[in-house]
Parts: sequence; structure tokens; C-alpha cells
Amino acid sequence: MTFVALLTAIRRRWLVLVAGLAVGLAVAAAVTTFLPRTYAATASLYVSAVDDASAQNAYQGVLLSQQRVKSYTEILTSERVLRPVMDAAGIAGTTADFADHVAVTTDTDSTVMKVTVTEGSGTEAADLANAVASRFSQVVGQLERPTGAGQAPAVTVATVDAAVADPDPVSPRWPVNLVVGAVVGLLLGAAGAVISAATDRTLRRPAELAEVAGAPSLGSLPAVRGGFDPAAGGEHAEAVRRVRTNLAFADVDSPVRVITVTSPLEGEGRTSLVQALATAFAATSRVAVVEGDLRHPVLAERLGLHGPLGLTDVLRGHGPLGTALQRHGGVDVLVAGEVPTDPSGLLASRALGAVIDRLRETHDVVLVDAPPLGPVADAAVLAAGSDGAVLLCRAGRTPADAVGAAAEALRAVGARIVGTVLTSDGEVRAAAAPTVGGSGDGGSGAETTLVHRVDAERGSPALAGSRADLAAAPFDAWFTTGATGPARRGAHEAAPEIGGLRAQPGQ
Repeated sequence: MTFVALLTAIRRRWLVLVAGLAVGLAVAAAVTTFLPRTYAATASLYVSAVDDASAQNAYQGVLLSQQRVKSYTEILTSERVLRPVMDAAGIAGTTADFADHVAVTTDTDSTVMKVTVTEGSGTEAADLANAVASRFSQVVGQLERPTGAGQAPAVTVATVDAAVADPDPVSPRWPVNLVVGAVVGLLLGAAGAVISAATDRTLRRPAELAEVAGAPSLGSLPAVRGGFDPAAGGEHAEAVRRVRTNLAFADVDSPVRVITVTSPLEGEGRTSLVQALATAFAATSRVAVVEGDLRHPVLAERLGLHGPLGLTDVLRGHGPLGTALQRHGGVDVLVAGEVPTDPSGLLASRALGAVIDRLRETHDVVLVDAPPLGPVADAAVLAAGSDGAVLLCRAGRTPADAVGAAAEALRAVGARIVGTVLTSDGEVRAAAAPTVGGSGDGGSGAETTLVHRVDAERGSPALAGSRADLAAAPFDAWFTTGATGPARRGAHEAAPEIGGLRAQPGQ
């Protein structure tokens, strides 16, 4: 993995890095909180050699003291010094164990020694440090005792600064531990991001999706977040316009009019893409939307449509197509209706073919919102009866294997994949289009009528103005044409009826 690829992996998975940092800090804080507190106390000792008035002898005494200091560091932690201190303080264990709590430090060319004792109490540490210093002075006096009577020891040790209890512990150290925890956490997070990138089999680029699916890329849609101002447009609006244009010119000799939109898995943005494309096409074309997901329908609730009939009722012969179609923002919508017990059987019936054929005759573009290909075969059946299928997947979520299997499932039934769309592509967070009524819970402030009841005249001046407005307005309004705006006459309003749907004159 190159350095650029490493940085890209970490940038795309920055949440893993943040999680590693948080875990490192949390562990460091927890460990620091529960570690026992340790206090330290230090006593300073001065080592001096007996000298006379001679300057030369004084210099030699200093050299002797420095030489003694080097050997005294070992004597200070010996059994002869520490055992009496331990017995007096009632400390159990071996001398070696207690020696771990005693540290001796000296400076180069210095005759000063510092004895530091660490214990669980500041007072206890100071008392033990002073006791060790006192006992060490006695032992040095015994070792340096002259052989002649009445002579002073050659070297003496005196306490310069007695140990004083420090109220602040020396361990654990919060700043140091937190810095160590943060560094370790960042390293673990970076390692996790790199491992995740190395084992990631999801698709993240339009070219990757097109290669796996074996179909051209129609474009990609940025991730959507927050509210959307229709007048502002934005990258999301431009992205859908690009998909619409590429789809319209996918095959100039044989235009694709009935389009099934599907995906390998759930939650990849099929219904949102169908909504956006429908409104984009509606600016210049007669558009119908068919909700083909009979198992988990969501379009009626999302658009606030509550008509008496749906696709299920039409396929069962319980009502005419003209009654089931509803007008919403210049688009004719056929919702799923009641959830049937046998969705696959209904979709495989001849009645569905008749419905699609009639919509093909009366509309310029028919968009079929199909269920995902992975769980069931409904989408393959719908795609087989269409002019082509659009396969989409969500960037960083859909595995390449799932896309390949979905493409094979479509080709197995003779369906044509006209192109692919990658949703949530890149790091640009485009503004989201407002849902109907601004709530997304089914409330509608847009015009919704049953198609066979629309009375506006086709080709009227009011209609021309409406179409011009639609062409200029961003399609991300999600089918929300103002209720006071002029309605466009349905393509199937006046003429012989087939299943309740009447064709346009001259068609």
C-alpha cells in the first residue's frame, strides 16, 4: 500500500481513527484512576573527607570524597543499611524488595548524594528516607573508622536536607498517561483503518461499479444530508440531471422508455432516485411511476398518497388502472397498494405486462421502483418486462460480490442493464430535498389528484407556463408542485378505455 493509499484509507475511515483515540484515552484514564498513588521523599547527603590547612590535602580530600561516592551508592542499598531501617519501621519482606523503593542519585564530580524513597504515603516516604540517611551515615562512620586511637574518620557523611513529605503523588501521572493513551489509540485506529481498507470489498467509485456490473456508468449521487432549498440547486441536483441525460441518451436508436430501478441490497436509494428522476423527466415528458415493491411499499407514505386502489388491486382486477393512478406534482403515480400474499405470482402475471404496455403507450417515460435483487426475484421479473434496468449501489456499503450476483440475475432473465448509478459517492454532503409537506411522514402540501379526474386542458397557455416553470426549477422538489399551480392533463384522459385508462387522441 502506497503512502497516498494509506492516507486515503485513514481519511475515508476517520471514524475508526477517532474511535481508536477515544478508546486509548478512556483506557488511559481508567488505568490512571485505579492505579495506587505513590509518593516520594528525598534526603540529600554530603560526603566529605577530613583535611588539614594544606590546599593540596584539601584537593586530595575532595578527590577521595568523589571516589567514595561511587562506592557508597551500592552500600546505601545493602543489607547492613536497610535491614535495621526495615525492622524499626516494621516492614516485612526481603531487603531486595525494599531496595526497589530506594533510589540513589549522584551528579558527576559531585560529593552530594540524594536518597529517594517511594511509598504509598508522603509521610511514610519522608520518615523512611530520613531513617535510611541516618543509618547510612552510621555505617559509613563504622567503615571509615581509623585504626589509630583518637583519630577522626577519613570520610564522613552528613545530612544536608532532610526529607519532607510531599502532598502530591509522583505516580500515576495524568498528563503522561493520557498522552501515551492518545498516541497508542491513534496508532491502533490507524492500523484498524488500514486493515479495514485492505479487507474492504465494497465499491466506492463509479468506474468500479460499472466494471463489476458490466454496464456503463450513468453517474453518481453525492451523500444527502439536511434540508434542501429548491431554488438553490446544488451538487445533488446537478448529479441527478446528469443521470437523467445519460439515461435519455443511453440508446439513441432504441430509446429506453420503461426503466426498472433496482439494487443488490436494501437501503441503497432506489426510491429516492426514482423520485428525483421522475421529477427531472417531468419537466419535458409525460412520466409515470410504478411502485413495484409489493412486499415493503413506502412510496404512498412518502408522498402522502391515499388513493382507493394500487398496483395490487389492478393486477387482481379489482379496479381499473385509471382509478388507481394518482397525479402528484406533474407525475402519474401507481402505488403498490395492499400487500399481497403472493407478490411474485402477481408480478409474473400477464396483467402486469398489460399495465406496463398501456403506460408505455400513454407516457414518454415509465419508471418502475423495484425491490432489491438479493432477497427475492421480483426485481428480475420487473426488469425482464422493461426496456432496461438501472442498477445502483451505495458507495462503501455494497460488496462487489453482491453487485456481480445482481447483474447476473438480471441477465439470466434477459433483462438489459442500461447503466449503473453509485449513491452516496464521495465526501460532498449535498443538501437533501424536502419530503412532501416538509415532514417526510406522509403529509403533503403538493397537488395530488386521481388521474382520471384531472380537468386541465393539455396544451393550454397555463400548461405551457407550468412546463416552463418545471423545466427551470430544480427537480429536487421531489414531486412537490404547488397546489395552486396549473395541473397538466393526463396522457390518458380522453379516449377509449382499457382497464379504466383512456389513451390520448391520436395514439
